[in-house]
Amino acid sequence: MDTKSLAHDGRRFTDEEFFTEVSELTGIEYRALSSSFAGERKDLALDTVKRIVAENLDATPETWTEKLREHAKAEGLGQYRPGYWDGYELTYEHNDYLRSIGRL
Repeated sequence: MDTKSLAHDGRRFTDEEFFTEVSELTGIEYRALSSSFAGERKDLALDTVKRIVAENLDATPETWTEKLREHAKAEGLGQYRPGYWDGYELTYEHNDYLRSIGRL
């Protein structure tokens, strides 16, 4: 039986492979994970996802995704951190993404 582990080195920042793995294991949208934990530590991301899932065991992955977004916005994590976008020259793709998450 092939089992996956979410145990990662907490000293490194989150990355694409990490977001993909968590998304596959939980069903939480990749985009929600990457925007919520951009530049955050893996241990913070992992602890947050575990807590959201544990507190909402009977919920669907869509509910977990929404809870994650709510938590990230409330705590100012990832791209929701004040000043995160300061200094970026945004492209049309970035603007479309910001509109989709309600930041523009």
